Amino acid sequence: MFHMKLRWTALLLALICVPWSTLAAKVTVDDLMKLSSISDVRISPDGKRIAYVVSTPSLERAEHVPVLYVVPAEGGSPLRMTRSTRIFNKPLPTPCLRWSPDGSLITFLGFVDDVPQVMAIAIAGGDAWPLTHATDGVGPYEWAADGKRIAYLAPDPVSKEIKERKKNKSYVIQVDRDDRLPRLWVLDLQSNTAKPISPINQTVVDFGWSPDGQTIAYAGSDRKGFYARFNQQIYTVSSNGGTPRAIVDRPGTNKTPRYSSDGKWIAFISTGGYERMISAEDLFVVSAAGGKDTIRNLTGKSEVWTGEYIWSPDSRSLLLIANEETSMRGEHMFEQPIMRVAIDSGQMESLTPGPVVNFSVSISRDGKWIAYKSVESRTMGDVFVMNLADKKPVRLSEINPQLRQMELGKLQPIGWKSFDGKEIWGLLLTPPGYKSGARLPVVVYCHGGPIGGFTYGIFPQFMHIPGQVDPYPSEAMASAGMAILFPMPRGGSGYGVAGFKEIIKAWGEGDYKDIMAGVDYLIDQGIADPDRLGVMGASYGGFMTSWIVTQTGRFKAASTGASVNDLITEYYLSDAGDFLIEYYGYPWEAGESLIKHSPITFASKVTTPLLIQHGEEDHRVPIEQAWEFYRALKAQKKTVEFDIYPRGGHVNFEPPLEREYMLRNLEWFGRWLKIDVSQHEEKVKTSEVGNEEEYNRSRAYSAALLLAVVRPDVHRNCGRHGL
Repeated sequence: MFHMKLRWTALLLALICVPWSTLAAKVTVDDLMKLSSISDVRISPDGKRIAYVVSTPSLERAEHVPVLYVVPAEGGSPLRMTRSTRIFNKPLPTPCLRWSPDGSLITFLGFVDDVPQVMAIAIAGGDAWPLTHATDGVGPYEWAADGKRIAYLAPDPVSKEIKERKKNKSYVIQVDRDDRLPRLWVLDLQSNTAKPISPINQTVVDFGWSPDGQTIAYAGSDRKGFYARFNQQIYTVSSNGGTPRAIVDRPGTNKTPRYSSDGKWIAFISTGGYERMISAEDLFVVSAAGGKDTIRNLTGKSEVWTGEYIWSPDSRSLLLIANEETSMRGEHMFEQPIMRVAIDSGQMESLTPGPVVNFSVSISRDGKWIAYKSVESRTMGDVFVMNLADKKPVRLSEINPQLRQMELGKLQPIGWKSFDGKEIWGLLLTPPGYKSGARLPVVVYCHGGPIGGFTYGIFPQFMHIPGQVDPYPSEAMASAGMAILFPMPRGGSGYGVAGFKEIIKAWGEGDYKDIMAGVDYLIDQGIADPDRLGVMGASYGGFMTSWIVTQTGRFKAASTGASVNDLITEYYLSDAGDFLIEYYGYPWEAGESLIKHSPITFASKVTTPLLIQHGEEDHRVPIEQAWEFYRALKAQKKTVEFDIYPRGGHVNFEPPLEREYMLRNLEWFGRWLKIDVSQHEEKVKTSEVGNEEEYNRSRAYSAALLLAVVRPDVHRNCGRHGL
């Protein structure tokens, strides 16, 4: 469970019989596998230094390897801080960078005996050491302002009885009874003692300290797992423990509470009392003393889907990043600016206008400087700093200098009219050096979600995490001579909450027509070759791909990944099956509609060669979905191939599998669209990758599950919600 546009600039293969392979430098899958990502950015309290983590895929280690750096805020050479210390990266790097209040230490989540603990490293250098010693590891954490305590999330330790039963092989999983939920703990660093301060029967999703350190505000839920983040209330509790007090007690999402610096307000992200997923997550404030009448929505008029935010030190405004772009329209729906909203008036301004996508913003104690990750159209993102007085961004890093040596495709927004006159937008990636005049093979990339979309960047659906989890190597496909259309149909981001709701009880109706209208537009403009069309997508994009090939034979090749093909079984078997209720209702009430909108129902109509790809351990869209479609197509003698990725989940997190996934899709479309992709075919030999038993050690796995609950952004992939 991702926004772009393309004001179209056409292409021209000129009337020269020279293949694309000789006109432009090739970007290969192996080039893409060498690109690094920034996983976290954090400015020091005094604003003089910026800590950040760079993640690089390792084929040999079968993991994304994170490294901590520090760079002066005025610029200069970055200093590498970690070497032997393993920053937490299961399934993906999740450093949770923080500075100690006095600025002398950088802290992060790192492995100790294969579980994540809060690690500290002196700014002067040296080895890192653990500050926490939780049995099963910790999740997100925060320093108290006095620098003497740390609050963190962790489950209660396993009881002696359960340990014994696991040892003698008599342990039985009792569904909905044996869960150990993330609780809020406070660690006294002087005595090295920690105690839980939230109820044992609540899932704590996130939290924030009061400025005086006397209380902690937290988001707590009586739900578990995937559903906890959509059903929370905001509580405050003494940092010494006691009975929590409800500050925001209403249905739906109420999360990420943060105190203002003056202690008067608590900001939080909320759906405003709406219980389910099809809504904007606005930024609210409430008096720290509580009171329903003090709750105010700061962003409701803009329908801003708030992904992250921070308080300004003067407590007069907040900086936020909207990561679902319900507030951005038209050609701007692929941008992700840092916005500032005034707490008194709700007036908003963009601090980073233009075709950029931003993440991980932090602010200096004096409120003068911010640091953040910023992704420009043809980059993987870099560290930027900005003086808020002049609002001029300054880049401090270049983590992928090799991009300057590559001939990259051109990525631009493009708009078209759909069947009902609605303006639909998407991004168009054209091959390097393309000029208008000749037709290209075009592959349509359907995004996940349904609430999801594309942004600028080398991996347009995955710039918030290491992009190599993307199964479709769009940049390498462009180098091979294909154009990629990234459509943003109704139901996804870019058209407000009303746009989300246009596909209720109607998956594959208006959104399918929006996509096909985009294909027709490219044909009419002389860009797309109507005889060499492809379509691909994973998760909800996989559903859409499977659906498309049951509705039309216009595509010469299709690749569907992690795809929902049977809506009824998705409800029963998925770890997030309840999301279907909001779209259709329960299967026993809406069975006919679910059947009508399931690709499996129309398998007999498929004429397009189809590649099915699925992770063996996918719990969001269980592999049974792939088996159903494959067997139905195979029995009817359709052209279909099926690849299963061992250990793979809803996405693949291991670089060797990520590489194979991308190579397979490149080969598939090259074969059926008659494109030479031979430069990608050489296989890279990798050393034997650790053993599976170690990779899935129970404590590390438990910690990963903890982060899946309290840091859903780590696991989101094809859409921020749902699939």
